[in-house]
Amino acid sequence: MKQKIKIVIIIAIAVVGALLIYNHFENTNNHEILVNRFSKEYKLVDKNNIYKYSSIEEILDIFEGGTGVIFFCTPESEWCQKYAYYLNASLKENNVKEINYLNIKEYRELNTSKYQKIVDYLEQYVYRDDVNNKKLFMPDVTFVNSGIIVGHNNDTSLIESDADPEEYWKDSVIKTFKNNMKEYVNKMNEELILDDIEETK
Repeated sequence: MKQKIKIVIIIAIAVVGALLIYNHFENTNNHEILVNRFSKEYKLVDKNNIYKYSSIEEILDIFEGGTGVIFFCTPESEWCQKYAYYLNASLKENNVKEINYLNIKEYRELNTSKYQKIVDYLEQYVYRDDVNNKKLFMPDVTFVNSGIIVGHNNDTSLIESDADPEEYWKDSVIKTFKNNMKEYVNKMNEELILDDIEETK
């Protein structure tokens, strides 16, 4: 009887071990697939990037009390292509492990309720379109700490489409951008005082 129990235990341990190994490799493979996918969509960004494809629900969770970097962009835009490169490089330099990425273009075109919620969160940062509606233009990056926006940048989102991103991203602009990103990362990682959180509610 004891021998049978030992055999059952050994089999159970083996099965659990096999499942853990399988899950590890499955998660690793999924991660590699996604970062490779990003580097294919954004040609200037290499495979060793920190972008995470996020759902609009995950993005809203961050705005509603979470902490993280939120990046809205679309690979169809030359300005997004260039911005994604510099954002990834700058945040990696500051030891950020993850950028929550969402191509919000389709939600914006459909003007969904969840898109409107995001626009409401970013109300003081978004621009207005030709018919005076608030609209999220891309590229757009936001730094959130415990549901509080502590940093935001969309400087290139309204530049004329016929302008040249190569001309824009000069050394002085890159330096300023990196300094701003470092400041935002530091604020995102700060321990907020309870009074600061209460004031924003």
